Amino acid sequence: MFTQIAAEQPDLQVPTEEQIGSAYSRWRRKARSLSMATDVGFRMPSVWLAEGHSGAAPVYLYRFDYSTPLLKLLLVRAAHATELPYVWGNLGGSQDPALKLGGAKAAIAVSRRVRTRWINFATRGKPTGPDGEPDWPCYEEAHRACLIIGRRDAVVHDVDAHIRATWGSKW
Repeated sequence: MFTQIAAEQPDLQVPTEEQIGSAYSRWRRKARSLSMATDVGFRMPSVWLAEGHSGAAPVYLYRFDYSTPLLKLLLVRAAHATELPYVWGNLGGSQDPALKLGGAKAAIAVSRRVRTRWINFATRGKPTGPDGEPDWPCYEEAHRACLIIGRRDAVVHDVDAHIRATWGSKW
């Protein structure tokens, strides 16, 4: 696949199979393909968009890592759009099995923090969290700040730098 992409777009820097294999060497074989697909389909386009837009306006990059006990048991963990019930504040509805094995108290706390940040961003232009929570700086290429939303929030600079370096910047 990468050979074909490189042939069609010779000016494009395409990672080699060795670079990709090295970046995902810590994953078990079954998880490796899923991790690559997630990165190519979601993570890297988000990073590339943040890089591109950060030159024109403030950009805030986040990664939602929180997972309930049930999702952890099912080995689902956090996945695309799993943050939406936390943003909307509608956790644990009658059709939502995510809290069937507990975790409601922590999930509600995560939801409150997320909603506070989203509301502050919508009303004030800055995603300030509740008192005592870390400041969420803008994403800029020099620092690449990313808010990791989990049981506790944390700001990490250039999170998963080895993955970003493998796929490159601004394809």
